[in-house]
Amino acid sequence: MGAARLRVNRLTIEREAGRVRVDVELAHDDRMMLGRAETGEGVRGTVQAAAAATVSALNQFLPQPWHLRFDEAVLQSIAQRDAVIVQLRLRSEEVEERLVGSAVSDRIPEEAAVRAVLNAAERRTTPLLN
Repeated sequence: MGAARLRVNRLTIEREAGRVRVDVELAHDDRMMLGRAETGEGVRGTVQAAAAATVSALNQFLPQPWHLRFDEAVLQSIAQRDAVIVQLRLRSEEVEERLVGSAVSDRIPEEAAVRAVLNAAERRTTPLLN
């Protein structure tokens, strides 16, 4: 039997007075963690905030000394569809590894940003969670 995967329980995007707050709740086994990020209004910023909130939630699952760092999220057109591409760094005291992930954006680019972070991180972080 394979290792349990991370699940997205909730993605919330709140807009108020030119600011955007993104909450991402991840679940693994019987644990749930909430990540949050804020940014100014605009698709690029909101996509980056969704990715950063996902990294924030994921970091709460990782054992010490492991830590994910969010570097970048971009919305890119490819084959007449939009996709989100993210770059993360997985660090411990002795190692740093760059991770890249992507996800197609069907309608909501912030959802694709969450999936892109999980795509980038899961292969390397799933063994650390179990």
